[in-house]
Amino acid sequence: GVIRQVGTFMRIIFGELDGKRSPRAEAFLALAKQANFETVLSDQIVTELWLKFILLATNASVTALTRRPIGELRDDPDMRPHFVAAYQEVIDVGRASGATLPADTLDRMLNFNKNAPPTMKASMALDLERGNRIELPWLGGKVVEMGRKLGVPTPTHSLMHAALKPYVMGAPA
Repeated sequence: GVIRQVGTFMRIIFGELDGKRSPRAEAFLALAKQANFETVLSDQIVTELWLKFILLATNASVTALTRRPIGELRDDPDMRPHFVAAYQEVIDVGRASGATLPADTLDRMLNFNKNAPPTMKASMALDLERGNRIELPWLGGKVVEMGRKLGVPTPTHSLMHAALKPYVMGAPA
């Protein structure tokens, strides 16, 4: 197959669920490096997946709901508490599910936004603008679902999910 890179981020973090270095992981690492991808073979892939999910579920929902790029949102002091609340909800859900997350997880998320390209929008926001189906059920919707199951309140994600739900199948924005 062919993988086509269209964005500016060319970083891959991957690994085996058991944290061990397998021959297939080593082979993929070599291929990715040949393709000039920044590549990390992690021995903590479950933690890495949660860190990605925290960032993506929140940024996708916020940029889609507001229809604004990350630069405008991060520079708006009224948005910061909403980002903090949304990130913290996913962190709490992750920890309640048994994920081991670093103590500085929230700071990492806020730092990502601080350093992200100002015009960046999550792909879900771009899909919404184009009238395409959106990934809400697997992102913010999954946060809400897991929060309910685990008894973790997710009011920020619940609001974003409810507001974006009419667009899941691609209704024009």
